[in-house]
Amino acid sequence: RGVALEPFRYREGIAIGGSPLPLPLRMGAATALAGTQLGVRAAALARPQVRERVAGGLRRLFPGSGFGPAADRIGAWRWRLVAEGRTAAGESVTATADAEGHPGYLTTARMLGEAGLLISEEGATPDRSGCLTPALALGTGSIERFDRARLRFSVA
Repeated sequence: RGVALEPFRYREGIAIGGSPLPLPLRMGAATALAGTQLGVRAAALARPQVRERVAGGLRRLFPGSGFGPAADRIGAWRWRLVAEGRTAAGESVTATADAEGHPGYLTTARMLGEAGLLISEEGATPDRSGCLTPALALGTGSIERFDRARLRFSVA
């Protein structure tokens, strides 16, 4: 329709505070992680025979499904995610998610459960369809419901 949109630019990082003394150790760990990611990518793109050999090696190295932390350790987590952004007009926006529970084992399951309950309620979500972001699919009017999942969102 002739609408010119500004290109979306995105950059992410993790701020890890602390003394500069262990900086070489942190850089070494980052290099090892990047190398691991490259290795996994190469294995994923390899021939099926190579992928099967890699998978067999990983099965011997790592625990099988069903293995994970104890329940008391999963619930003891507290975490916070802060996303800082800037509008096209140059204004700063900060979105924060505060949660209780392990992010991979507990918080995500609670969040998905609450989202499923929300979707199942007649009229609780916006009348949209297609490939949507969670905010568009679920709407922001019921965001307080995620308090039940011990997940709180705020925007400033």
